[in-house]
Amino acid sequence: MDASDREYVDLALLAASDDPADVDRAHEQALLLMGKMPQAKIVAAMAYDRARAFGGRAQKFGTQSVMTAGQRVLWPVDPGTTDSERAKWFVKTLSELQSVAGAAPEVTKAHLRRLLRARRAALQEEQLAVFAERIAERGGAAIQVDDVAVVAAYWPLPGEADPRLLARQLAKQHGARLALPVVDGEHMTFREWFDDDSLQPAGFGTMGPGPAAAELQPSIVLAPLVGFDRTGARLGQGKGYYDRKLAAVEGRAPLVVGIACSCQELPAVPTEAHDRRLDVLLTEVEVVTFAAPR
Repeated sequence: MDASDREYVDLALLAASDDPADVDRAHEQALLLMGKMPQAKIVAAMAYDRARAFGGRAQKFGTQSVMTAGQRVLWPVDPGTTDSERAKWFVKTLSELQSVAGAAPEVTKAHLRRLLRARRAALQEEQLAVFAERIAERGGAAIQVDDVAVVAAYWPLPGEADPRLLARQLAKQHGARLALPVVDGEHMTFREWFDDDSLQPAGFGTMGPGPAAAELQPSIVLAPLVGFDRTGARLGQGKGYYDRKLAAVEGRAPLVVGIACSCQELPAVPTEAHDRRLDVLLTEVEVVTFAAPR
């Protein structure tokens, strides 16, 4: 391997880095080197795609991958890019890229959580309060509640969309019993929630009912999330509490309603085959149904 080849390999590795600063540096260096190293064009394209994916946008060329239901596929691609344009950057055709997606640099949950937590951190308390009112208004009209419903909400962390107004509205309008999650080690339970005065720390900075409160099996789960996509995939905090709890439910599965701010949307959420998708998504701007009403 000569010096030019080594420089190309090192640059390509930099373009596939998990550090956005490295990716930006690879893009800049590749653009400067294209005159003497034509193959640097593909590195520039790879770095450009990776930076777009790290920013929560569709990629332009098709050089990045994501895990979907346990299979590596291409991260969503901007349909406006043609194979002729790819060829100018020494990039393969889209069909060829799709056939080798398993070898492409991966966009992971860790990458996307970093982006989305920054987006949530930029939201002001006043915005979140308005969003909670809009979510309650939309959800109150969209969610079907029966006479024996148990609605599990959650105590929001800073930056999270707040489901409590919606939960209380469903209880008032339909007589639903309410619950909040409580984490104990690796396990999460839903315990009956009457008022806030009796709540105590319930894990990870949240509040929940104490051990004397009855454990309930919810028929509707208002689930927190870090990110979502248009297929109903949910990106959580990474601890797996909701996936494990929902997988262990016996009998009729609850309706899972993701509660989010619209800024938490992604082109794709990485998923494994066992991940539980949302049935409904509620944001301050819309209601999206992914499954037939139960």
